[in-house]
Amino acid sequence: MLLTCPMCRSGLEVPDGTAAKVRCAACKTVFAPAAGAPPAEGAEDEPAPPPKARKRREGPRDEDARPTKRAPEAKKRGEKGEAKDENRDFDPVTEEDNRRTRKARRAARARSDKDLPPEEKAARRAAFDRAAWGARLVFISFALFMVSMLLIIAFFFQSGLSKSIKPQPVFLALAGLCGTTGWVLSAVGTVLCLTGPPVPGHYGFGWAAVSAVVLHLVFLIALVAQNAEYSVGREIDRATGDNQFGRWSMLATRLDATMFYLTAVAYPYDQGATPSDPLALSMFTGLLEMVRTVLILMLLSSLARSALDNELAHKCTRAAGYVSGGPVLVAALMLAFVATVIETGAGLNMFTRVLFAVVNMSVYAILMGVTLPALLAAREVTDACDEPYQSLVPQL
Repeated sequence: MLLTCPMCRSGLEVPDGTAAKVRCAACKTVFAPAAGAPPAEGAEDEPAPPPKARKRREGPRDEDARPTKRAPEAKKRGEKGEAKDENRDFDPVTEEDNRRTRKARRAARARSDKDLPPEEKAARRAAFDRAAWGARLVFISFALFMVSMLLIIAFFFQSGLSKSIKPQPVFLALAGLCGTTGWVLSAVGTVLCLTGPPVPGHYGFGWAAVSAVVLHLVFLIALVAQNAEYSVGREIDRATGDNQFGRWSMLATRLDATMFYLTAVAYPYDQGATPSDPLALSMFTGLLEMVRTVLILMLLSSLARSALDNELAHKCTRAAGYVSGGPVLVAALMLAFVATVIETGAGLNMFTRVLFAVVNMSVYAILMGVTLPALLAAREVTDACDEPYQSLVPQL
């Protein structure tokens, strides 16, 4: 008699009429002969396997078929309904999203200003008016500085490029007058800008600018009183026996004295590489002048942020960077000129004198050029404080 193991479905042959239990030779399962008898006619050809017999899946399991856990709070719905992960390393916020966020904050701030009581509105309007006048005075001071640079360039043009025309010292006097007037206007404008509408960093840059203005004044007065250090008008004073044109040229600017610090380091023992007059106090005063201008521009940047014009604030910051790079440019230009004269052994002749005049004119042209972005930024800050929150108006 042929039996079938109910567990592993192996065939097993036993004597006919066997009633005792039998053991499967393959899986060692013990079962009764009736359980392994062939099915009757009409029954299914293959009975269903018992619950413990599980058929393994053939082949690798599809990773996409695995169930995934749903994170109900780790996902956010975007504007179009797609799932958006909070992890910005894998799903960074776009520039458009940042722009919308900034604009929404500015709009919320503008709405909050509209909700202010009339007294606070009037106080804020008065603060913007003071800031506008301060920025306007700073703008005029930068314009006067550029005019003084043009006057000194005209002086060098006459003294170096034309032997038939006697150089006019009046150019230096006018340059000093413009520089003095510009310093006074910038000091008053800085104080007015300090009283403008505050934003984070406003008072920090404001008080730092006021401190730099005062320190610059102290050292400038010391220089003019001594009248012993190098200046553009020193040669005129020696030739005429006067002592006023050196002082006037110092009042125009002391940024020009910073053009010799690289030359002093590279050629410390070469006679004629740097002026014979002292320069240390003039260099430090020029450094203070640069720091003062940079801090004033950062104060103007704070006023632009208070008017909700972030692009203008960045423009003021860039202008401050240009001003800080001016002394480096003029020092590099002077070093290149001195190195050319010394290394080639050209000596002092007509060609080197003309070249020296051209280099000096280039130095003051560079100082005028790096001040131009500051001039334009101060003008735009004036407009922004006259009519604040204009960045929220849609561009048509």
